[in-house]
Parts: sequence; structure tokens; C-alpha cells
Amino acid sequence: MMRTILAAPLAACLALGPAAAADDFWSGAKAKVGAGQNAAAGSSLGEYEAAERAVSEAWGRLPFSTRRAMFVNRKAALYGDYDRRGSNVFAPGEPLLSYVEPIGFGYRKSGDLHTFEGTIDFSIRTRTGEELGSQKAFQTYSLTSHAPAREFFLNLTITLDGAPPGDYVLVFTLNDTVRKTSTPVEQPFTIRGAEGRAP
Repeated sequence: MMRTILAAPLAACLALGPAAAADDFWSGAKAKVGAGQNAAAGSSLGEYEAAERAVSEAWGRLPFSTRRAMFVNRKAALYGDYDRRGSNVFAPGEPLLSYVEPIGFGYRKSGDLHTFEGTIDFSIRTRTGEELGSQKAFQTYSLTSHAPAREFFLNLTITLDGAPPGDYVLVFTLNDTVRKTSTPVEQPFTIRGAEGRAP
């Protein structure tokens, strides 16, 4: 009785397809089809890995810089998850949120691990270039992985308490401590007057 109960579901499954399907299953023909699919997948994987090597070589030739840098409405949760701010005009005391994607950074290798790391400076300047304030290494970053990660982003927040209305430039300086090089990121912005208008 127990054997009959267990056999019923198997028979029902086989009955869902044509008779040839059951024959293929028992004869091993299905395995041959799978082998063909695996060969196609292996060929595609080889092409993908070749393209990945080409990207890695191109990356090595890139200067350290940024691909995207913008004011945003909120912090990004992951790479590419940016919500660009529609204006660079801020209310007094409103935080300045920036989303930045560095590219061309170097890696330090240790065995099969790849590490990139750096520091970030910032300064506030007038539109004519006069520096009003700055801080070195106000933020650091570092990532270690088995594959050389390239999809990397930064959430950067600056709050200017007591800054008078006017036109300014926020300058982040990204320092790649592996390649020993730096790149500036300039973001002009305006603090509007108390009446709600830009000065």
C-alpha cells in the first residue's frame, strides 16, 4: 500500500508531458540537451570574461577622476541609486548632500584580494576662488574584495551653519592613497536669503 501511494505522484508528473519526454528522461537524451546548453553557457561566459578583462585594462589606463558628481535629495542606498536635486539653491542651514562616483582608482593586491582606499578633503570657496574654510581627510573610504570592485559611490554631506546668503563653490578633493593621486570635484551652489530668494 505504501509503495502504491509513493508511486502515484511520480506517474502524475510524467503524464504532464508527451510520452517522448518520459523516454528522453529514462534514456538520457535530456542529459545530452543539457550538455549542449552548458557548452553555450561556457562560450558566453568566456566572452563575458574576455570583455571583463578588456574593461579592467581600460580601467588601468583611466586617470583618477569622477564619472558622476551631483547634489541629491537623499543618500543613495547603492550604486546608481541617486536622486538628482533639481536645484543648487539651498536654504540657510540646509545640508548639502552629494553623490559621487569615483573612477580610475588603484588597487593594492594581497594574494587574491584587491583593496582600494582613500581620503576626502573639502573646502568652501567664493565664486572668485577665495577659500572660506576647509578640512583635510574629513572622510575616509576603503573596500577589499576578491574581484577588483569598480561600482563604487560616495554619499557626502556638508552642513554650513551660519553661512550668509551668497554664491559659493563646494570643492571635494578625493585622494587615492594607492595610486598617490588626487582629483577635485567642484559643485557651485547658492544659499538663498531669508526672504526665500537667492541674493
